[in-house]
Amino acid sequence: MAKHRFIQLDVFTDQPFTGNPLAVFPDSATITDEDMLKIAREMNLSETVFVLPPRDEKTLRRLRIFTPTRELPFAGHPIVGTWNALSREGIVPLPEGGQGWSRIFHEVGIGVLPVDIEFMDGQPVQVVMTQGAFEVIGEIDDSEGQAEIARALGLNREDLDESLPIQIVSTGLPSLAVPIRSLSDLRQCRVNAALLGQIYTRAGATGCHAFTRETMEVGAARAHARFFAPADNIAEDPATGSASGALGAYLIHHNAIAVEPIAGKFNFVIEQGDFIQRPSRINIEITGKPGVVEQVRVGGPSIVVANGEVIY
Repeated sequence: MAKHRFIQLDVFTDQPFTGNPLAVFPDSATITDEDMLKIAREMNLSETVFVLPPRDEKTLRRLRIFTPTRELPFAGHPIVGTWNALSREGIVPLPEGGQGWSRIFHEVGIGVLPVDIEFMDGQPVQVVMTQGAFEVIGEIDDSEGQAEIARALGLNREDLDESLPIQIVSTGLPSLAVPIRSLSDLRQCRVNAALLGQIYTRAGATGCHAFTRETMEVGAARAHARFFAPADNIAEDPATGSASGALGAYLIHHNAIAVEPIAGKFNFVIEQGDFIQRPSRINIEITGKPGVVEQVRVGGPSIVVANGEVIY
């Protein structure tokens, strides 16, 4: 009989039962690839993370990330949540006095990347991940293709924000960024799962990130987004760190939001999850300038909501 301990967290929130749920298995060295997928299917969350020993001296751990249907090379909320959990496990060296920031390196499917953890009184309060290089992979610029996307979202063609392009963008995991005219229109999305899954898969993306530059909150928020991934059996994701990093870079790349840089860094918030009663707030930091995105960092808090064991 095998027993494997897991920690469940809500990510990109400091309130239980909001944000994006995540299961983390902190000691996964004896779990087979086949069982990882079976366990992820059993957990039935958008992602489950299996933590493995490092393969070189530079990295602290290696992470493998699974949806209920497949392994992903990279994802946002799993990384942010996992390093919050591992910090609570004492795996991350504390800064002096238990206050301030610690930087570690970890390995994921796209390579070795840094992660920064902020501590207060010895406890993690925020995890900030550096993502891969921003790239625009493709664009859907024909009227027929754009109308098909609107139809797949249950919207009219005129509900799309024509001042911005529909593009496949990535900082490690491609997503289809679809600008919507207003928060009201975004609220009205009624997804045709089969059609939308076909569209974004055909475009080489892993999901559709519909967004508007209207926000629910004033202050740091600059966009409100919804992420749909029906081809992975994810009707709607409450908080998508990888897609939000790419979206943040897209917004700066196109000079599409009003935010003043400080020392070459643009800091703002993307809202997500409110329409499915899982409000999430994703902190974005973009280094560079319009047309030249140099670095993308995404962060936020997480909260532990459950501990348990999988037995089989």
